[in-house]
Amino acid sequence: MHLKHRLRDATLAGLAAFTAVIVLSYLKDWTHFIVLSAPLGATLVLLLLLPSAPLSRPKHVILGHLLTTILTIIGLKFIPDPMIGLAVCFGLSFTLMVLTDTLHPPAGANPILIYLADPELAPLDFILPTLFGTLFMVGFASVYHYIFTHRRYPFGPKVPKASKIKEADTPVNINTKP
Repeated sequence: MHLKHRLRDATLAGLAAFTAVIVLSYLKDWTHFIVLSAPLGATLVLLLLLPSAPLSRPKHVILGHLLTTILTIIGLKFIPDPMIGLAVCFGLSFTLMVLTDTLHPPAGANPILIYLADPELAPLDFILPTLFGTLFMVGFASVYHYIFTHRRYPFGPKVPKASKIKEADTPVNINTKP
């Protein structure tokens, strides 16, 4: 890629990341919970810079984060030892994402983040920010790519365009002899 194009793409992605973080930071005042987290920052890197990667698809982003968050909340409730609970939730998060075809690497950090947070928070204090943050990131990436790359996120596999020849335009042989 030409240096000029790389510079443009890097600058646009940096400005978009700046915008997303500012918006999410101010949303805390309206939503009364923290939406921004380190795993969501890593998610934004994938969505803006590697949007056609399979792990950047909305299903992987949203469900990967939600599954790991819910699993970790369950671990907090049922595994009293925090070190063992973290290890179990961290390992099971990988397994669960692979089994459900929702593997998203930044979501793997959710157990660590949740175990470092206040374990006395209500489950919805973890789930709502995760859900809202991932939905925001996917929506933000959709708008970003539509405006700046002129493509619709999520990028899918390239499908050949249907033939533009209509059946009426094809010649029909009426002189058929057996």
